[in-house]
Order: sequence, then C-alpha cells, then structure tokens
Amino acid sequence: MTTLIVTLHIIVAIVLIGVVLIQRGQGADIGATFGGGGAQTLFGSRGSGSFLGKLTGALAGVFMITSLTLAFFSQQQGGSVVERQLAPVQPVQEESLPVTAPDEFDPSSLLDEGAENQLPGAK
Repeated sequence: MTTLIVTLHIIVAIVLIGVVLIQRGQGADIGATFGGGGAQTLFGSRGSGSFLGKLTGALAGVFMITSLTLAFFSQQQGGSVVERQLAPVQPVQEESLPVTAPDEFDPSSLLDEGAENQLPGAK
C-alpha cells in the first residue's frame, strides 16, 4: 500500500512541476500592469480561470493528500529511527600484545671517545 502511494506521490509531483512550468505568468501583459484589459471585472483580468490553473489546484490537492497519508503511515510504524538497530552490535575483542618494560636509555652512551673533540659542548 505504501509503495503505491509513494509511486502516486512521485508521479503527481513530476506532473505538478510540469504543469506549473507550462503556465504563463499572471502579469505578463503590459495592459495588466496599468489596470487595463478588464481590471474592473469580477474575476480579474484573467477571467474565471484556465484549465491549467484548475489542473494545478487539483494536483496540489492530491499532492497534499498523499503527503499526509505517507506521514500517517510512517508514524504508524512507531519508534524513532535513532532508537532502531539493524543488527545487534557485538563488542570487538582486541588481541592483547605482551607489554614489555622499555629498557633504560642512557644518552651518554651515544658519546664515544672521538666525538668529544668534534662536538663542542657535547658533555
């Protein structure tokens, strides 16, 4: 059922985008800018409404209904996405390496007898 509504929702969204892009702008005529061309009529200068305008309203209504239906179905599943787990998580066990105490390092062992004359102040 949800798959059918999602498919209908996507189709309606694509058709709605197309119908809106096909329509002409409301104030496209220069006469409509200055109030000419039937500005005093009951429905305005455009008349009672075109087929594309009515189709846009109907598609927008269907889009809202499918959006609300999908929101209702997603809430019925319950719980939060954050609280769900796909699979139980098992802790990773690391192999412990034997820890050896480091040998004491004596920097004075780096000095040899010949290095005293070559490096001033190395003592």
